[in-house]
Amino acid sequence: MGSTSRPERPAGGRFDGLREAARTASVPAWVASVLLAAEALVLLALGVLQVLRGFGSDIDDVGRAETGGVLAILGAAGVAVLAAGVLRRGASYRSPTLVVQILCLPVAWGLLQAGDYGYGIPLLVVPLVIVVALLASGGFGPSAPDARGPATPVGRDEDGDAGRSDGRRVPRGPRRP
Repeated sequence: MGSTSRPERPAGGRFDGLREAARTASVPAWVASVLLAAEALVLLALGVLQVLRGFGSDIDDVGRAETGGVLAILGAAGVAVLAAGVLRRGASYRSPTLVVQILCLPVAWGLLQAGDYGYGIPLLVVPLVIVVALLASGGFGPSAPDARGPATPVGRDEDGDAGRSDGRRVPRGPRRP
């Protein structure tokens, strides 16, 4: 019986790229990623707590409690993905990270106005620190793969002419001397 061989995967598996990104990331990008991971853990804990509270007898609407808990758990997964993306400096993680942090600010403001300073202050400070850290790390500049150098415009080669991949030139109209 023949055996199928798989290429050997290192012990770290999928997390090796994340470990390498953590080693090479700038301090502000690392801080933003750690704070996003902390947000994800807090959301996960609150979601699990909400789901567990839904089984209690003091809940008026069990479906609403369970739905809120499941949504918090899904949100935690999304924020964890953003944390990994920010650490890797992926271009597609910039806007969602910024949107999530901006959405935290009105909630924090409402908590502060209600006098819940223990919840409002962290919910105000952490998103602001994340946004500042992203700006300081160049998180809204070119991503790591884009930082190789200037690209040629679409449809042009290094000489600035339209060309083909086989090396022949493509006429672009009359050439002037």
